[in-house]
Amino acid sequence: MIRKLLCGVSLACFLLAVSVRAQPPLQQSPSGQQSEQPKSVTGKVTSVEPGGKAFSVEVNQGNNKRTMQFVVDKNTVVQGHVGAGTTATVQYQQSGGQLVALNVSEQGSPSQPQ
Repeated sequence: MIRKLLCGVSLACFLLAVSVRAQPPLQQSPSGQQSEQPKSVTGKVTSVEPGGKAFSVEVNQGNNKRTMQFVVDKNTVVQGHVGAGTTATVQYQQSGGQLVALNVSEQGSPSQPQ
């Protein structure tokens, strides 16, 4: 009876240890801080730094306009031709105090009636 109880407790501890080990680790940025889940905004690109390493987007939040500054790294994916004056959707993540663009996609302008 005691033997069965000890086997059951051992099996339960083993399964608990395996399940904890199977969970993916929290993502961390190179600075050691935890990364947030990606967020997304759409707005008008107001400026692009020379070399394309950073850009600003003006977004509407209710009746207010806010300018957000994004940095581009080697993993950023750009879809379409994004430049000043372009409307774009930016998927981003905060890392090390900066907003890092993960995906930037140009939003097509509405078609003109002919």
